[in-house]
Amino acid sequence: MGSRLATLISRVDPLHKTRSAGRTGPAVTYTSHSSSSENRDHVMKSVWLMLALAIGWQASVLASELDRVLEQVKQGSLIEKQQADQRVKQAIGELRDARHMLARAQDKLKQTNANNIALEDRILQLQASLKQRRAQYQTQRESMNSVFKHVVEHGDLMMQRVSPHGLWLFDQSGFMAKKEQSVDLAHIKRLWVALLEQSVFTSKVLRSKQSIVLANGEQQLAQVTQFGPFNAYVMKDRPRWLRYLPSEKTWMEMAPQPTVGMDQQQMLIDPSFGALLDKQANAPTWLERIKPAGVVGVMIVLIGMIGVAIAVVRGLALRKAKREIDTQILAHQANAGNALGRVILASEKCQGAQLEAVIDEAVLKEVPSFKIGVGSLAVFASIPPLLGLLGTVGGMIETFRMITEHGSADSQLLSGGISQALLTTEMGLIVAVPLLLLHCGLKAQSTQLIEVLEQQSAGLIVIRQQADVQGGKC
Repeated sequence: MGSRLATLISRVDPLHKTRSAGRTGPAVTYTSHSSSSENRDHVMKSVWLMLALAIGWQASVLASELDRVLEQVKQGSLIEKQQADQRVKQAIGELRDARHMLARAQDKLKQTNANNIALEDRILQLQASLKQRRAQYQTQRESMNSVFKHVVEHGDLMMQRVSPHGLWLFDQSGFMAKKEQSVDLAHIKRLWVALLEQSVFTSKVLRSKQSIVLANGEQQLAQVTQFGPFNAYVMKDRPRWLRYLPSEKTWMEMAPQPTVGMDQQQMLIDPSFGALLDKQANAPTWLERIKPAGVVGVMIVLIGMIGVAIAVVRGLALRKAKREIDTQILAHQANAGNALGRVILASEKCQGAQLEAVIDEAVLKEVPSFKIGVGSLAVFASIPPLLGLLGTVGGMIETFRMITEHGSADSQLLSGGISQALLTTEMGLIVAVPLLLLHCGLKAQSTQLIEVLEQQSAGLIVIRQQADVQGGKC
C-alpha cells in the first residue's frame, strides 16, 4: 500500500514540480484565463482520483501527507487565479491604453485630414495663381517679343536709312560691331545710343581721311567733307562731288560731275541725299530732249525759230518806225525817212480838194509796211500745235505697232512711241504759245502806228484846210 501511494505521489510530483517551476521560474507563462482553468480542473480531477484510489487501496494514509498534498493543490490554484487576475487586469489596462491611443490616433487623423483639406485648398489656390501668373507671363512675353521685334525692325530700318550716307563710319556706340540675333536690354541701349549719335551726326560737317574711288576706277586716300547725311565732296582744283556705295562702304566720284560750283566759304546741301546732284549731272541737252520727237520735233523747232526771228525783226522795225514818227511829230521839217514825213511831203503837193485824197493815199501806202510779218507770224503760231498733233498720232501708231509685233510685256519698246506722242504735243504747245503772244504784240504795235498816222493825217488835213481858207485858196 505504501508503495502504491508513493507511486501516486510520484505521478503528482511532476505536475507539482511543473507548477512550482511555473511559480518560481520565468520559463512558464500563462497567456489566458481559459488555459489556467483547464489546468486547474485537470489537476482537481487528478487529485480526487488519486485520493479515491488512495482511500480504496489503502485506508490508512498518513494525514500529514494528504494535508500536504491538499495544501499544495490549494496553493497552486490560488497562485494561478492571482496570475490570471493579474493578466486580466494587465489586458484591461493594455486595452484601455490601446483605446486611448486609438482615440489620440483618430484625433490626429481628423486633424491631419483637416490639414490635408486646408493644404489641398492652398494647393488649388496656388495652382490657380500659378496658372494666372503663367498667363500673365505669356502675355508679357508676347508683348516683349513684339517690342523686341520692333526694336530689331527699327534697327534694320535705321541701318538701311543711314547706310547709304556713310554715317556708320563714325559710329561709336558699338551697335554695328555687336549686332546679335537675340535682343536684350544691352542691345536696346546700344540702339538708343546709336540713334542719338546718328541724330547728332546729321547736323554736323564731318571731315575725315577716307579711301575714295576715282572716275577712272583708281582708289585714293583723300580728305572727305561730308554734310551730314546729305552729300559729300573732295576739294581738288574744284569740288569733286562724291556718291556713297553702301555695298563697298566707300565713296566714289560722280561721273559726270555736276556743274554746280562751290568755294570754301559755302556749304551746298542736297536735301534729296545726292539725287538732285546726280540728276543735274546727267541732265540731257536740248538736242537729247528733242531727239525722241523725231522729224516732227525738228520741224516744230525750226518753225519756232523762224517765228521768233520774224517777231524780233518786225518788233525792232516797228520800234524804229515809232521812234522816227515821234521824232517827226516834234520836228518842223518833213523827213522822207519815216512814214509820217512821207505823208506830210505828199500833202504839200496837193491843191484844194485833192488834199484829203492825197493824204489818204499816202497813209494807205505806209500801212502795209507796218503789217509786214504779222500775218506770217499768226500762221507760224498755228502750225506747231498741228505738228504736235501729227506727232501724237504718229507716236500712237508706232506704239500700237509695237504692241502688235511684240506684245505689251516690254515697257521699253512702248516708251518710244509714247514719248514721241507726248513730246511732240508738248513742243507744239511750247512753241505756239510764245509765237501767239508775239503775234499779238506785233499786231498791237502796228495798229498803234497806223492809228498815229491816221490821227496825224486828220490833223494835217484840218491845218491845211484852215490855211487855205485864210489864204483864199480853194
